[in-house]
Amino acid sequence: MSVDTPTIQDLPVEEIDTGLCSLRITRPGEVDKMRRAMESMGQLTPIMVRYEQNTYELLDGFKRYYAAEKLGWPTLQALIVEMSVSRGKAMILRYNRETRRLGDYDQALIVHSLKSQDLLDQSAIARLTGYSRSWVCRRLALIERLCEQVRQALRLGSITCSQARCLVKLPRGNQATFMQMIIAHHMSSRDTAILVEQYLRSKTDAEQRHILSEPMQVIARACRPADDIHDTRLSHHGNRLLKTMEHLGLQQNIFITQAGHRLTGQLNSSEKDLLGTRMARLEQGARKTLTIIQQPGEL
Repeated sequence: MSVDTPTIQDLPVEEIDTGLCSLRITRPGEVDKMRRAMESMGQLTPIMVRYEQNTYELLDGFKRYYAAEKLGWPTLQALIVEMSVSRGKAMILRYNRETRRLGDYDQALIVHSLKSQDLLDQSAIARLTGYSRSWVCRRLALIERLCEQVRQALRLGSITCSQARCLVKLPRGNQATFMQMIIAHHMSSRDTAILVEQYLRSKTDAEQRHILSEPMQVIARACRPADDIHDTRLSHHGNRLLKTMEHLGLQQNIFITQAGHRLTGQLNSSEKDLLGTRMARLEQGARKTLTIIQQPGEL
């Protein structure tokens, strides 16, 4: 058997080595979802293992493996390849490239392992994986330039990879503080990028303290339309209305972003009632605004 002639066969679950599990993020909810799917439809896709010295090391299919364990299955269908461990890690990236099942942080874990454990430099990793050197550098940054608290939050899904890439720009000592603000205020990736940019542009300690104490105010101010909004086709009063409409649109976008957060679905009944009352008022205002727009003569 060789890399060019892989075989497919049933392997006993207990004989599969999961030593590379640290290179993949596998959350309990995802495993339960896979378990239900496999219980209903069986195993639709083989796992991939690397064979070396009578050992079958799992390369791809960790959720399927853990689901099979929960189901008590004795065997799993496996695609077996024979290659070095470094090529096996590269195979994980290549195998998932088309389906994009690997998140940025999963990719970062594999790339960092090739550097720290297999002692490959960035150029060698790029050649082995087929990605560019800049791609390799960006993935390494998610491991090497983030503090441990942020990496742990990324693993747990508390923040996104987009938010983590923003935090990479900050000194390690500030990253955990910003991460806590992201979670506490349910910030979007765009909010995070704006806040980090404002912090890096600040010139005094007082400005930095204000950013840390009033993050949402800072974001709203940064997104506020410029005061010199002016359309020569409009009168003075028309331009006043234009500015107000721009501000209204900004606040609407901020609300849509925050309301779309997954935590909105976890609000309790009393919170929903309270917010529903306010929403009813907004709805009345929206209807009145729509009436004005539909009857331009009243402007």
